[in-house]
Amino acid sequence: MSFKSLLYTALLCPVTSFMLSCVGETGGEASSAREADGELFETSDLSLFELRDRVKRVTTNTYYNVTLDADSVIIDSVPANVVTTEVYFDSLGHYVPRRDERLRRDEWGRIVRWEDRRPNLRRVHGGFLKDTLSYRHVSSNVVQSTGMGDYSITVYDDRRRVVGQYTDPLADGEHTAVFNLYRDEDERGNWTERLSVWTTQSTGSRPHISYSLDRREIVYY
Repeated sequence: MSFKSLLYTALLCPVTSFMLSCVGETGGEASSAREADGELFETSDLSLFELRDRVKRVTTNTYYNVTLDADSVIIDSVPANVVTTEVYFDSLGHYVPRRDERLRRDEWGRIVRWEDRRPNLRRVHGGFLKDTLSYRHVSSNVVQSTGMGDYSITVYDDRRRVVGQYTDPLADGEHTAVFNLYRDEDERGNWTERLSVWTTQSTGSRPHISYSLDRREIVYY
């Protein structure tokens, strides 16, 4: 799954993908002080992935063939309809990039640019055909992103959870909106199951509704 998906769906989400908050920007000193006061450990990278506390690894299973039957959620667990991703964080709460990923940060330590430098054509260096995402932190609850053919606005609540996202293609394509329903969380307050309601719409047509389900397994330091 791409970093863009990790930031949102993901992980985004995400790619969602796996920035939002300035709290605990770049180091452990400020975070340790907050922990001494009884507050949760937080960093901008953890916030990007809708996390808090001393997270080491997150494994997410995303189910893309989901139907709703009255109050129950029915998932299709056929491997073709399930994507599993893992992301890692160091002991200071920084996202650990994969081998071909490159990150750029602003003066507050927030991720403002991501690059995937793997070549997507044979014999072509990744630096010439890299996928990129750029971020603008509008406020503590709103992030704009541009790249990989889309312009997106992502809205977070005060618990570092994605309320929803609107995506507009930079060229012709489908407009997408998603809204999240959080169904379960662990003892540290990080969500472990989320139902997403997607609407996609092409020019001249009515919106199409679909569902996906994310389940996360979180390992802490």
